[in-house]
Amino acid sequence: MTPLTPLRMLLSSHHGWDEIAHHHASTARSFFRIVLPASLFAAAMLLYAAYFNGEVYAPQVPLAQWQAVIVLFLLLNWFSVHLMASFIRLAVHAEARPPYADCYRLAALAPLPIWLSALSLLVPLPFFNMAIGLLGLLASGLLIYHGLDALFEHEDSVRTESLAYTVFTVGALLWAVLVALIAVPLL
Repeated sequence: MTPLTPLRMLLSSHHGWDEIAHHHASTARSFFRIVLPASLFAAAMLLYAAYFNGEVYAPQVPLAQWQAVIVLFLLLNWFSVHLMASFIRLAVHAEARPPYADCYRLAALAPLPIWLSALSLLVPLPFFNMAIGLLGLLASGLLIYHGLDALFEHEDSVRTESLAYTVFTVGALLWAVLVALIAVPLL
């Protein structure tokens, strides 16, 4: 993969996806190579924001409470990837259910832009952070569509689009619940 491959994966069902489709990584490998580093990065950025700019986001909240919320965030992220992989496996319109590991790999790749949007926490501007988070969510939707097309739904673009909307909606709702679980204890 070249450095531009992840950007091309947002816009194409072939660039990068063909290579991913030919490598059948196990669930554990996808977790340790994709989910763990990216989710730890997002958690580290939350910890950075709490330590250096906590008064901007949640005044009066002690660092210990932030740390507990960040640990909860991390655990829920890991669980949500498994949940989304199971949902993708059930939702794909194939004659035989796709392997769980392939569904998990897509579920692991899809939230990468959202996790990377945590980089915006270096700038303590909540509206800027929300805007970057929404861009990450949009990029995640593009990854879902092109990933479904490349990995599972090769024949019918209308069916792929419908499935992508469904998977994206469930994922976005799940992400909203995760954000709420973070925000509520900090209020």
